[in-house]
Amino acid sequence: MALSREEIASRYSKALFEYSSDMKAVDEVHQEMNVLLDIAKENTNFIKLLSNPVLKKNEKEEFLASFSNQMSQPTQNFLKLLLEYGRFGNFVDIVTAYDALYNKSMNVAQGVAITAISLEKEELDRIAQAYAKKNNLNNLYLDNKVDPSILGGVVLQVGDKIIDGSIRTKLQKIREQLIENR
Repeated sequence: MALSREEIASRYSKALFEYSSDMKAVDEVHQEMNVLLDIAKENTNFIKLLSNPVLKKNEKEEFLASFSNQMSQPTQNFLKLLLEYGRFGNFVDIVTAYDALYNKSMNVAQGVAITAISLEKEELDRIAQAYAKKNNLNNLYLDNKVDPSILGGVVLQVGDKIIDGSIRTKLQKIREQLIENR
């Protein structure tokens, strides 16, 4: 039975995390994988080339070596493993799952602050610091998503938690209370 993308990402990311932990290179591998992830997102041909079944294995190995030789040994070995088992098509999912394992081990979270207007970096940082302190996190990295329909305030999504401090929701609650009290 074929594995799903999620199962592949989970298995390979756990293997990478454990291997990089054993090699005492978790931070270095995390950094290198995210550089490659950024490249893969900006240039989709990167993944297509390494997962192309028509290209010869030695051509793929040469291409891989052309940029990975400057990386740590654990990263090089893992990239070779992906190439060997034909899993470069799952690279983005694997690195995303690795990031989740890394963040959990470092007591760090990522989230989204949804606001009616774009927030300045300082405002986003203050929200992140307050949430991290309240929830005993070492750090929280927030992205800002603009949604004018919330009218004002902030909807914060961190993992499976949602804190809705939007004006739209507050107005809706007031409306419901008024209807109840008729």
